[in-house]
Amino acid sequence: MLHSGIGQLDGARVPPDQARGSCGLQVLEPSATATATATATATATAKTRRTDTVNPLTDAESGPDVPSGSPSWWSRFSTGVAIRTQRRMWGERAASWDRHNDAGMVKVAAAAIESCDLRPGMDSVDLGCGTGRLALALAEAGANVIGVDVSPSMIQQMEVLAKEKQIDSVRGMVSPVERLDLPDESVDLIVTNYAFHHLLDADKEKVVRSAYRWLRPGGQLVVADMMLGRGTTSRDREIIAGKVRVMARKGLPGYWRIAKNAGRYLFRVHERPITPEAWMKLFEKAGFGDVDSTVVVNEAAVVKGVKAAA
Repeated sequence: MLHSGIGQLDGARVPPDQARGSCGLQVLEPSATATATATATATATAKTRRTDTVNPLTDAESGPDVPSGSPSWWSRFSTGVAIRTQRRMWGERAASWDRHNDAGMVKVAAAAIESCDLRPGMDSVDLGCGTGRLALALAEAGANVIGVDVSPSMIQQMEVLAKEKQIDSVRGMVSPVERLDLPDESVDLIVTNYAFHHLLDADKEKVVRSAYRWLRPGGQLVVADMMLGRGTTSRDREIIAGKVRVMARKGLPGYWRIAKNAGRYLFRVHERPITPEAWMKLFEKAGFGDVDSTVVVNEAAVVKGVKAAA
């Protein structure tokens, strides 16, 4: 029997006794205090606060050089728009999402799991968990897992799958990752799969910095995602040309997709990938050691970093 609960974390208080239910989903009206509590174990809690960073990456190829400080109104506004867009989009796709994953995405997820140094009983968080591909795999390996997603529908799908598989060590939390906060040194592993390329560049840096703080000494951050730049490298150009060729073979519908995706790519709407090198620089700037990257398929790669042991 699955005893995992979902708290609506975007400005709502979720008492521990309300973060459980037979159906899993618990959505509460916002309260004046924007905090929330949930547990992966009896002692792991989570809360939210709004702490947006300030500037986007200025160079997607070499990595960011983002000053610290209070966020501008534009940064806060942009993050809010991105969150609302993602919540709507993934809510609409939740029921059919698993049917549209191709073999490449399955390989990327498998590579992410393979990159993790797993041990039974470790406390883990899957950011942008969707329907739980990574979260459920981690739980099957013996980890306690919090799956975090902006879409209540995605979390509900994950909990249904967990119940079907009789997995009781997965807990769902509804929250934008941009506004998630966890207690310092409260988890051993943070993973994400094909989610962070939707974040604004400043929010990418903020989440990596936060992950370093959330992890215990020796903890791991693993990011598996679309990773490419703006066409300035031979790898970028090869990836873009390959995608154009594939879509062009589909005739008029393919040409429409080329035009639509070109607009998204050029104006960084919905999808905002950065290179593996830029991700590695973010990791190193946050303090992670043993940072490495592995290209999996086409535009997808996995970057991993480890917080130094005490």
